[in-house]
Amino acid sequence: MTVAEFEQFIETYERDVFTFCKYLAINQDTASDLYQETVLAAFEMIARIDTTNNPKSFLLAIAAGKWKNMRRKTGRRQNIAPETTLEEWNNTSLLGENPTADAVQNAALQQSVHNAVAALKDKFRIPLILHYFDDYPLETIATICNIPTGTVKSRLHKARTLLKKSMERSGVYE
Repeated sequence: MTVAEFEQFIETYERDVFTFCKYLAINQDTASDLYQETVLAAFEMIARIDTTNNPKSFLLAIAAGKWKNMRRKTGRRQNIAPETTLEEWNNTSLLGENPTADAVQNAALQQSVHNAVAALKDKFRIPLILHYFDDYPLETIATICNIPTGTVKSRLHKARTLLKKSMERSGVYE
């Protein structure tokens, strides 16, 4: 694959890969960093890219691996020197000038789901995002995560169970 072909390859899948990075990282800046790391790693593996064998899953697998590495590094750094962050989510920006009761309730529900998904461990969150947000079949998720299809099914089931419990605790789901 030439550099020009690689550029075309990245342009084809950049939106999907960046969206996946945003789901993983939640923070826009971290998602941008993750996306850049993914593209750089893909460029380093340019000879291994097979454009006939689901290249998008290849990129998503790189992103998932880079995300796990970033989380591991962050965990080690937090043990050495913990840092605190300000709350970045502001519901008023979602609601606009004159929010209706339904808009407020919808924003609260979205925030609850967002928080519940973000609280999941990566081993449950990644298959959940790939399956429900990106509509990937189980076999593709298994390839991306490098796990058997049965494990994907069990992790999706566990993720749904954990989300339900979290929503029940927050009073959103009864």
